[in-house]
Amino acid sequence: MAETPSVTDVLLTTDGALLTINMTNVTKLLPTNYLMWKPQVRALVTGYGLLGYLDGSTTIPPSTTTVNNVDVPNPALAIWKRQDDLLYRALLGSMSLSVQPLLSRTTSSAEIWSTLDATYAKPSRGHIQQLRDQLKVWKKADRTIDEYFQGLTTHFDTLANLGKPLDPEEQIEFILDGLSEDYRPIIDQIESRDVPPTLTYS
Repeated sequence: MAETPSVTDVLLTTDGALLTINMTNVTKLLPTNYLMWKPQVRALVTGYGLLGYLDGSTTIPPSTTTVNNVDVPNPALAIWKRQDDLLYRALLGSMSLSVQPLLSRTTSSAEIWSTLDATYAKPSRGHIQQLRDQLKVWKKADRTIDEYFQGLTTHFDTLANLGKPLDPEEQIEFILDGLSEDYRPIIDQIESRDVPPTLTYS
């Protein structure tokens, strides 16, 4: 496995120019936040025109090319390998040490991408149930109202990204169930409405 780089890595474009990609603003990948990490990295890599290295649409050039009826090493392959290795290293640099061992047998950035997707993006029944159970026990308690809502919306968003979104009424139920009796007037007012309020997230 390639050595872990610093947060700044150079990436080689097809025209041979060296660019610097700054990984500082990418959330570090943990076993629990893949669904937040993936769109950040995808958008960044797409912005540099390198998404094909991740999804496999940028194919590996042949090892040789013909010049004056003679087969010679293909310089395009060397460029492809350098670019892919640099992208591979950049991906490793954007994830935590707890995730990297999972990728010890990968040799390309596309293999990293597919391995992570196969490991973290497939919703299992147990994972879905775990998220729902966490919502049931999430209480405001001594949290600020912002902290309380942030915890709820993170779970709502994760379920939606896994293809198991909660309908608005169910989200309202989870929100109200976690409030203390201090909020009883607000709870009663919302529960007495024929139409549930619209949820907006900042």
